[in-house]
Amino acid sequence: MTSVREMHLEDLFKFNSLVFDAQTEVYSLKLFLTHLLKWPELSQIAVAPGPEARPMGYIFGKHFKSKHNEWHGHVCALTVSDAYRRIGVATLLMAHIDRALDDKGALYVDLFLRQSNRAAHALYSSLGYVLRRTVLDYYCYDKPLPENAYDMRKPLASDVLRRSVAVTYTVPQCLSEDDEDDQ
Repeated sequence: MTSVREMHLEDLFKFNSLVFDAQTEVYSLKLFLTHLLKWPELSQIAVAPGPEARPMGYIFGKHFKSKHNEWHGHVCALTVSDAYRRIGVATLLMAHIDRALDDKGALYVDLFLRQSNRAAHALYSSLGYVLRRTVLDYYCYDKPLPENAYDMRKPLASDVLRRSVAVTYTVPQCLSEDDEDDQ
């Protein structure tokens, strides 16, 4: 049975095989360390049963106030090893984030994904995420052309009226990794 636990510092050196997957965004060690220190309960790893406890996937999230003074969560990174895809690992990790953010009273959780990643879009839609906006050229460092991102949101228990998913629009901007509201 798959187990999910809080990420430990030494885990950062065990998931290289996950990070170098074609569907995975590569982030700096600084980002991972920041998440481990600030939001340890939102930094989780799924491990396979057995003595090796092979990493199956991980998720890094955060919890903060938006520009509109609303507490919400953001999924910064979700990765599942190719060998463990389509067996519910991503769903398990996402469910953990939902529960943890609900416990914190977050209004919603959001995430960004490449417009071309149809499998991820289908997964998030099946989990209750709504396409809120398309951010043009979000992945602006892609060569030869930048790629748009979908900004998807899921209202949590405290958003009874689903206000957080009421508006959709397109924003022409290129955001950096350091943009605190969107990473």
